[in-house]
Amino acid sequence: MPIRPFRPEDLEKLKQITAICFDGVSIDRNIEAAFGQINGRDWKFRKLRHIDADVAGDHANGVFVFETDAGDVVGYITTRLDHESGIGWIPNIAVHPAHQGSGTGRQLMEHAIEFMRTEGMQAAKIETLKQNDVGSNFYPSVGFEEVGLQIHYLMRL
Repeated sequence: MPIRPFRPEDLEKLKQITAICFDGVSIDRNIEAAFGQINGRDWKFRKLRHIDADVAGDHANGVFVFETDAGDVVGYITTRLDHESGIGWIPNIAVHPAHQGSGTGRQLMEHAIEFMRTEGMQAAKIETLKQNDVGSNFYPSVGFEEVGLQIHYLMRL
């Protein structure tokens, strides 16, 4: 199976894929579009810090990468487990555009869902922006149901 656990040497590749895939579908990108850079940092700086958090400490146990036969990481998925609530969360999933439409994302999602089941989660959640057509179509196709919409606000201080 081309899906394996995250290794620290994968981090830069995950960040590269994130920067490509989340352009136009990230709340951080929306903030920059509306307000410009904040504190001299662009949206990628903020979004890529999310990946750092996803792979920090025990969280790294729930991060999986999709690796081609040639050894190239072309996608990933991150998970967080809340054993008290029984709900697992998928903070990030991304597949390099050259590999989208090949089933890579679906395999990553199925792997993460099975991991959460094995870890005793009773439900899994994921969120996306309305403008993310890929996520808005993909998540229901793997069994997620919409439970609410959220609006993000920002003001300069």
